[in-house]
Amino acid sequence: MFKVVLVDDEIYARQGLKQFTDWSKHGFDIIAEAANGEEALHIIEQTAPDLVVTDIRMPELDGLQLIQAVKEQTTLKPIFVIISGYNDFSYAQQAVRFGVEDFILKPIDEEEMEQLLAKLNVVLSKRREEQAERSRAQIQFYFEQMINGRMPLSMTGEAEEALQLRGRKMRYVEIEFNNCDLVPGTVSQPENLLETINRLYGPGERYIHKRQSGIYSLLAADPSMEFRGRGSWGGFLRDFYDRLIAAFGTHVYLYAGQVARDVCELHDSYRSTLQLRAYKYAVPELQPFIYEELQSVQLQYSDLEDTLFSRLMEAIEEQEENKAFDLLDQLYVQFREQHFSESAVSRAVSRLLYGVARIIEAMQGNVRELPSFHAINEWSQSLVTLDGLRVMVMQFVKESIRLIGELRKANGKGNIQKIRQYIEAHYNESISLKSIAAQFYMNPVYLGQLFKKTQGMYFNDFLLHIRMREAKRLLRQTELRIYEIADQVGFSNSDYFVTQFEKVVQKTPSEYRNELHAKT
Repeated sequence: MFKVVLVDDEIYARQGLKQFTDWSKHGFDIIAEAANGEEALHIIEQTAPDLVVTDIRMPELDGLQLIQAVKEQTTLKPIFVIISGYNDFSYAQQAVRFGVEDFILKPIDEEEMEQLLAKLNVVLSKRREEQAERSRAQIQFYFEQMINGRMPLSMTGEAEEALQLRGRKMRYVEIEFNNCDLVPGTVSQPENLLETINRLYGPGERYIHKRQSGIYSLLAADPSMEFRGRGSWGGFLRDFYDRLIAAFGTHVYLYAGQVARDVCELHDSYRSTLQLRAYKYAVPELQPFIYEELQSVQLQYSDLEDTLFSRLMEAIEEQEENKAFDLLDQLYVQFREQHFSESAVSRAVSRLLYGVARIIEAMQGNVRELPSFHAINEWSQSLVTLDGLRVMVMQFVKESIRLIGELRKANGKGNIQKIRQYIEAHYNESISLKSIAAQFYMNPVYLGQLFKKTQGMYFNDFLLHIRMREAKRLLRQTELRIYEIADQVGFSNSDYFVTQFEKVVQKTPSEYRNELHAKT
């Protein structure tokens, strides 16, 4: 409602204005009346009305003198409407010079007054919106200057007044909404967080600053006064956090920086809030994050254990989804139990991403084709809890295992002939299923299965068959000694060569050669 003051030395005229006009219908509330200009000036200074409806001719201070006094002696800018029984052009000219909105003659026409109020409501509404926008812009400017440490000393008084912080200790506080893209229905950007806080704590002059999508900041001052707090910072912040959780859900995180004694120290409070983000994944159970309460918590900044990471990569490459998920669970237990900092968690996820990417690219695949690739690649720019991050990583691992399987199946058909050719060219070297699998970027277990399926025998049997075939050729065509032939076909131990030869040919190498000589 817009506040109205009626000024007329005739009480009946004021009563008529009140009775014959529906002020509330047009958004106006008559808060005071005055019988002369002097009394009206005092009331206007005390109540700061939006609209003053005044007669011109009054004792002590007439209507035009009242308007001039308000403009010269105060900073107030109410709209003035003159109502007079005198149709005097000179009065109208003076009224225009003083910025009077309208000039109405008595007796007042009811319809004319209704139209005037409707018009004034539009004018005042627009003015109020413009004033609110200017005020918000000014407060936003002060807020950003303070937290960034760029507030000139000459402006600190103005900033304290605008933010109602004069003489009060305060904290920079951030409210963060997580998992907005993961859980349907999760609130990421409340339409009006300020409205929610006012509903929780009662109306008040508060400023909520939107830092980015999903992150809002405010200045909390004097718990004993602000938000009807519990009297201490810890009590107030926990009460505030509990109410946010009740309103929005457990995905809301709250960070409270160190106490600032005045606006000049707000930059330090802001910087300490940024430091609190290191604790996000380490100790989420200690919410809300209050700067001084977390200083004793030791964080882990070192990288993930190599053994666990290697086992995870192996499980992914071997398409052991359940095993990979179990290892991921172990990974997240480590994050919690060892208090991994946010940066350490970020490096671990990046290491996983690049490790999987190398496997897929080595198999002539493209990791960017995975539906979850963009989300996991850009996850550090998102707002997610540790549980939310776990959901993202598991989806990525699941999709990666499926793609690895598809690539392996496609590559296996063309690679098996290349592998056979490789074996026949390198049978005399120290090769194994594992070494060949590495050479062709394949899983050893899968390669063994594929070899048996396509060649009708196991890898070791095929390799032995090639070596024995070449050994018989050398026995037939050369006079090399047995140990020399063993070495040339890939056996470092001649006795073992003889044993294997006898197992396959059913006779020793010497017996095989002697039988050939006997035929000549």
